[in-house]
Parts: sequence; structure tokens; C-alpha cells
Amino acid sequence: MERKHNNTLTFCAMMAALSIVVLLLGSLLPGMRLTVAAIAGMVAALAVLRGGLGYGVLTVLATAILAFLLLPSKEVALIYAAFFGPYTIVKNLIERIHRQPVEWALKLLFCGVVAFLLVFLSGSLLNLIPSVLADHAWAIEPIILIVFVLYDIVFSKVIAYLFERLHW
Repeated sequence: MERKHNNTLTFCAMMAALSIVVLLLGSLLPGMRLTVAAIAGMVAALAVLRGGLGYGVLTVLATAILAFLLLPSKEVALIYAAFFGPYTIVKNLIERIHRQPVEWALKLLFCGVVAFLLVFLSGSLLNLIPSVLADHAWAIEPIILIVFVLYDIVFSKVIAYLFERLHW
């Protein structure tokens, strides 16, 4: 039993390290910030698949903390810590409901609220995006939600493929 726990914990640590490496690419290639944060979120999902929700939370927290401490670009760390990391956990919890309309409503609510806060805070407090975009967050919100739906579908397909191939 303890050996299985140690193996799972080691796996989660490796997933956190891999996520940091992926996020580092976003620091080095600023145009890829969202993409690498999304990929790092999918990496954290492997910890959820292998060890369960608790190990997933541990992996997301470790990755977020290390990202803020180690990455030269705090923007990519913020994007991961505020959205793509937690979404891995939120997605797992929401999909336990097994009622697709409710699941989609909750996922879209999560995305809408977090995206609005990120855009608003990024423009007004952090100066990460032009203030014109932050002032008109309501106008870009539908585009964000459409891209999010596509991301969620791809995320689900990638996880299903990995689950099948890795025999967990």
C-alpha cells in the first residue's frame, strides 16, 4: 500500500515538473502562453487519472506555486493558476454529475466567470492586456466561451485516449 502511494506521489511530482517545463516554454515564447498553459492543464489531468482527485489537486497546487517561483513570466503562471490548473479539477468534479446539459452549464459558468475576472484584472490592475479590451470584456466573452468549448472537447478526447492507451 505504501509503495503504491509512493509511486503515485512520485508520478505526480514528475507531472508537476513536466508542467513547469511546458509553462517555461510559454515564458520563452510569449505568443504561446495560452497554449502551453492549456497543455500544462492536460498534464495535471494525468495525475487525476493515475491517483485520483487528491493527487490532482496536489499536482495543480505544486505546479502553480513552482510556476510563480521559477518562471520568468508570471503571466503564464497566472493563466495556469487561475484557469487551466483548477479547470482540471473542476472538470473532474463536474463530469461526475453525468447530466450533460448541467455539466456544460457549470463548465461555461466557470469559464465565463474566471475569464471575465482575468480579463478585467489583467487590464485594470496588472496591465497585461490593453485597457480597451479590459473595458470591453463583455464583447470578447462569447469568443472566449466558443474557444473554451473546443478546448474542453479536445481535452476530453485526449484524456480518453490516454486513459485507454495507458491502461489505468
